[in-house]
Amino acid sequence: MATLPPASQRLLREIARRDAGAGVQFELLPRRRYRLVGTDYTVNQRTFFPLTADGLVTDNEDDTAPVRITDAGRARLAA
Repeated sequence: MATLPPASQRLLREIARRDAGAGVQFELLPRRRYRLVGTDYTVNQRTFFPLTADGLVTDNEDDTAPVRITDAGRARLAA
């Protein structure tokens, strides 16, 4: 299990904290950034890459869909 970059670790925790099953919505900002809807929390697009590559979160390959934490993501946080 590879170590996640700190920004990706925080993103995973933020998604886990807010995802009650329906996922959490992000909005696209200029310069390849995303903001968690209803907050000031923003991340670079590349922050998602380790999470999706390892199957820790999913948006079903639709950038406009809610992001959901997977069972693997919850297990990673518990470890």
